[in-house]
Amino acid sequence: MRWAEICVTAPKDASEAVAQALFDAGCTGVSSVGTSQDRSLGWLAVNDTLEARLLALRERLDGLQEHGFPGAAHISVRHVDDVRWLDEWRKYHRAMTVGKRLLICPSWEVPMLTTDRAVVLLDPGMAFGTGSHPTTKLCLEALNETVTPGMVVADVGTGSGILAIAAVKLGAAHAYASEIDLLPRRIAAENVERNGIAASVTVMTPDELADLQPVCDLVVCNIIAETIAELADLLASLVRPNGGVLIASGIVEERLSLATEALARSGMLVREVRSDDVWRAVIAAHDSRT
Repeated sequence: MRWAEICVTAPKDASEAVAQALFDAGCTGVSSVGTSQDRSLGWLAVNDTLEARLLALRERLDGLQEHGFPGAAHISVRHVDDVRWLDEWRKYHRAMTVGKRLLICPSWEVPMLTTDRAVVLLDPGMAFGTGSHPTTKLCLEALNETVTPGMVVADVGTGSGILAIAAVKLGAAHAYASEIDLLPRRIAAENVERNGIAASVTVMTPDELADLQPVCDLVVCNIIAETIAELADLLASLVRPNGGVLIASGIVEERLSLATEALARSGMLVREVRSDDVWRAVIAAHDSRT
């Protein structure tokens, strides 16, 4: 099969939005390579739907500036074969250690594994949320330090399911993984099955999570600052009042106050802000002073 390799160059703080646009367009295997501007790669099958998909993607990327992202996104397309796009994907997605306890691993490297770390398996085509982006790394590092045996966890905006899977692999008793879009929910469920933990992770819609309202020891949300602000009340309601922790990431530096102020209005106290380049993650808990 022939594939269209799509390369999008955009400002660094738009990388998550670009990856989501590629993913929503139906791309198989989304990779991001950090430079002064992020270069994101995605692959679409060459068939009679390609032109319409590319047009819709172009319109989506043209709209980024209207949503507050600076600069324009530039797109280029070339045709490659099956082996070439898979090799390109594998260049950027290799086994990766995170903190002291985690290993994020593509399935093709499993035979080479000798490790006492908790292993999270992901495959090509399941690339949105591979752990390589700074926002996901910040969450994974915090999970390394925070998850203890028996915890109940919520992963709001789960994407590939990587954070929910990591939490269970680190000892959480159960993780509720919510995602608004059908395709990522299917991908997350497949990754949960791939890791052999289907009994310990519930993949669900945001409405189902809001209706269930589980009381969680740990809530993680890796989206963008605007969405974290919109969801602040829900996130706070999921965190156990005494001792519960919220990890919120996907926040670009310039929008940090938007997220922290919304969390404060919801009764959360930011205990720590962590950084990776322009990205920020906050660790918060209920404010005992209120």
